[in-house]
Amino acid sequence: MKNINRILFFVLFVIFFHAAEVNAQTRVIITGEDSDKNSIERNSEIFKRVISQLQESMSRSNYYVIDEDMLGVKLGFSFNSRRPKTELIETLMVANQTEDATVQSRLAIVFAIFPQVKELSAIRKLEVRIRGDVYDLETLRPLANFEYKPKKAYLIPKSSSQCDALCVEEALGEKSRVVARELGDVLVKKLNLAVEKIGGSSQTSTDTSSGSSSVSMPKTYNLNLIRINAIQSIQFKKALENSGEMKSVKLLSRGESSRKMAIETASGLGRIEEIIIESLMNIDSIDINNIRLEMSGSDIEIENLG
Repeated sequence: MKNINRILFFVLFVIFFHAAEVNAQTRVIITGEDSDKNSIERNSEIFKRVISQLQESMSRSNYYVIDEDMLGVKLGFSFNSRRPKTELIETLMVANQTEDATVQSRLAIVFAIFPQVKELSAIRKLEVRIRGDVYDLETLRPLANFEYKPKKAYLIPKSSSQCDALCVEEALGEKSRVVARELGDVLVKKLNLAVEKIGGSSQTSTDTSSGSSSVSMPKTYNLNLIRINAIQSIQFKKALENSGEMKSVKLLSRGESSRKMAIETASGLGRIEEIIIESLMNIDSIDINNIRLEMSGSDIEIENLG
């Protein structure tokens, strides 16, 4: 019996560890749509409670959650109320087209909150429904949709003297937070399936710095080349592409003495460092001893000091 329990524990641990590794590099942004006049506005306290609860659910499941307010601060724009879904997606696409990989996200969760207060003969019944969609911002494909409405309604006094507008709003906020928490657990499962669908099950990442092999979604890195000429840059780009571990390598911009690229790979930083050094070593006109390589987070900088 003890052996069976040990085996069962080991299997559950492997499943959990695998899911954590898959999600660890998946960048998700959660944003609310309030274009429907019957939905809760973005600037309300209710909306803030819901998005906070959804973000917590994603973070607890090891997704890398990008906060939309922080994204707005970094890029200098704001998410205004009553904007249609198309504008929200367009804003996220603009963020993904910048040269800063830290503001880029792979998955977008767009949701709306719909409250309803029903007047009954002796009491009022409060109901909350949250619905939304999950999008792959890389391909602009909808990956999943969701809707959650609890079976039990929230009852509040019929008389406004016993429960005024502020009381109703507070009850609605509390109800919405509970709904968001329960929805978050369902949404995580849908996201896990979405991750597997767009590359998580087929992308193998080996990070030599930790000695571990895991399955993960591709991640985008900023790659800045300094004092590496056009011919060397082309050779370097081809070497990266031929490594077999880059999903994409694209040029973002070029100047007199620098070029900025974006690379997308499921490999960890340790393995990326190896690929970069090996690629540079294959270029005859570059002395690897004169190369400065710095890697931090999503930023990689290579400078030719020779």
